[in-house]
Amino acid sequence: MKFDFTGLLKNEMKPALGVTEVGAIALAAARAYAAVGGELQGIRMVMNGGMYKNAFSCAIPGTQELGCNMAAALGALGGDWTLGLEVLKNITAAHVAEAKALQIPMDIKADETKEGIYILAEIRTSEGVGVCRIEDFHANIVFVAKNDTVLFQAEQTKAAEQQQAFDFEAVTVADMVDYAKTVPIAELSCVKEMIAMNCALSAEGEKGVGLQIWKTLAAFRNRGAVGDDMIYAAQRLTCSAMDARLAGLPFPAMSIVGSGSHGILCSMPVVSYGRFAGKTEEEIIRGVALSCLITIFSKHYTGRLSALCGCVLGGGSGAAAGIVLLMGGGAKETSAAMDHMAANLTGMICDGGSIGCALKASAGVYAAYLSAMLAMEGIAIPHNFGVIGSSAEQTEKNLGRISDEGMAPMDSTIIDVMQQGK
Repeated sequence: MKFDFTGLLKNEMKPALGVTEVGAIALAAARAYAAVGGELQGIRMVMNGGMYKNAFSCAIPGTQELGCNMAAALGALGGDWTLGLEVLKNITAAHVAEAKALQIPMDIKADETKEGIYILAEIRTSEGVGVCRIEDFHANIVFVAKNDTVLFQAEQTKAAEQQQAFDFEAVTVADMVDYAKTVPIAELSCVKEMIAMNCALSAEGEKGVGLQIWKTLAAFRNRGAVGDDMIYAAQRLTCSAMDARLAGLPFPAMSIVGSGSHGILCSMPVVSYGRFAGKTEEEIIRGVALSCLITIFSKHYTGRLSALCGCVLGGGSGAAAGIVLLMGGGAKETSAAMDHMAANLTGMICDGGSIGCALKASAGVYAAYLSAMLAMEGIAIPHNFGVIGSSAEQTEKNLGRISDEGMAPMDSTIIDVMQQGK
């Protein structure tokens, strides 16, 4: 194969406990504390605006707590940095009580001059100062120090090098569709794991947490106002997983491009359609594989953290592509579905990780199905209309420009609104 799509999928998929920005903050704090040890005396953190925004109102997995400060405190007090984005897996009620009782200086703020993922954690203890720096990727630790001694320094991880070396400019939608159709199924074990993990998370969410969107849909279905159809089933499976993740249940999601929400939205609608349509397990896995690749491709241009809601535009575009594949479509229909998503939901902002993300996900599911159905009926947005480019690949590049150039000031405004608390 011309492109190492299998390697790209494996690099971009990671289990994540809770929202990944919360996990990354806790990871940085845990690694900095592990470098120095001793009695905790102070925490200082600086991070890029998107990281700060996404974690600001976010539930801490396994607790009833929220936000950047608590994530940092729990990471330092009981986090296990060797678990990566599952750093808070072993947090107990005692750790939470200890964190809430802390009376130490905590200075955690956003540096909006940082364009990519960036966290600098400084943990001061009775033994000195531990430092950890994360860059580019949520779990990409590039620097660790104890006092003035550097313990670890690496500008890039192997995964970062491989991702940056991937030639996204040369990739076409047809390449990704061909891969999903023909790759030996054994190479897609990571996709199979994603499906199992996110379905298990959905089952936990369906027990009753968060906004419980599916219960409202079910109530109106019983009244005859909502149909018991494929879109209803997909919203139920997807939103239940989102509810579980965003409410902080202690169960992982399989993330993609650093986001569990992206992983949920690019997988669950495709799985749901596959089951509804009676597709085989292999067909469903192939559909999700295409969805994942389209999501990665889209996020390459819009950025891992942006003012645009990547959950619906990245993950939703992927889902539309995966559904098209299961409906029997090819590259032409996949491209049309991607353009439909861009024409529909471009402009939906990201105001951080919170239970409200399940509402965006519900809209994304509906849009993905509508986009796929339109494409399969031979309907396509004309080229060069609005944000739609001369090709689906160009459309994704256009979305990147909108995210980077057009909506960059949006994050500053959102962060200011959050901090004012009005």
